[in-house]
Amino acid sequence: MKTLHLLAVVISVTLFGALGMSSEQTLIPSWIKNTAKWWSEGQVDDSDFTKGLEYLIQNNIVIIPPTNSTAIKENKIPLWVKNNAGWWADGKISDGEFVKGIQYLIGKGIINVSSNPVVNNTSQCDNISTPAEKETCLEQAQRDAKIKNAIASTVPYGIGPVTFYYVGSQVQPADGNKSIVTLHFMVQDNGSNQVTMSCQNQNSCNYVFSDGTRNIQFATNTLVYGSLTLVPKAPTFVDWTYYDTFDTQRNYTFDVNEQWGTGSIPIRINW
Repeated sequence: MKTLHLLAVVISVTLFGALGMSSEQTLIPSWIKNTAKWWSEGQVDDSDFTKGLEYLIQNNIVIIPPTNSTAIKENKIPLWVKNNAGWWADGKISDGEFVKGIQYLIGKGIINVSSNPVVNNTSQCDNISTPAEKETCLEQAQRDAKIKNAIASTVPYGIGPVTFYYVGSQVQPADGNKSIVTLHFMVQDNGSNQVTMSCQNQNSCNYVFSDGTRNIQFATNTLVYGSLTLVPKAPTFVDWTYYDTFDTQRNYTFDVNEQWGTGSIPIRINW
């Protein structure tokens, strides 16, 4: 069986160029496409293929753009995705079409990104004698670990210049059949200019939580005074809380409709 390392090289070079992470065009040598063909022909198995992708996503080598795919778990990689890999290797389809197959795998939950939690590194705080400065150092170390865990344990979704990391959710039963659902995100502006997240009120908000049939009104969020300015390369955590009756059988999305970008993020909730 061909090595997983070579497969990772194939995927990283292909997706890096196809997903627009660099302003320069990435030239893909013809021999690299042979590796995609190995997978389509069964010489590289599904588990090795998904492990390669998980590594690239966890290390932020590739950023997966938003997908409208539902979040239904499937047991194996569909045949058409393998066919796409073979056709891509033969030059019958474009890089973008091949990437759509990868997006499908992630959107369906076939590829689940996971990693060991990052432990707080507080050693740099040991030599600080002033209590206030040491407390500040410990808080920063905790925040740094939280950021690294968010990046390592979630799938990033690029919407315009902003990357959204859906960190997870909390569900609390409420009165009647209602629940309180809180969605946790980390967002980062990867552009060179500041952008603003805007949600003035329930009737004027650029963010929508949907079950595919209706939009669910938020109860609270952490956008102070209805907006949040993102400083380039500075990760920020934001929460959205909803109080409603939820159909646990539906597939939920968090939809972004800003001037700087639009997209849909699949939301998986452990009810």
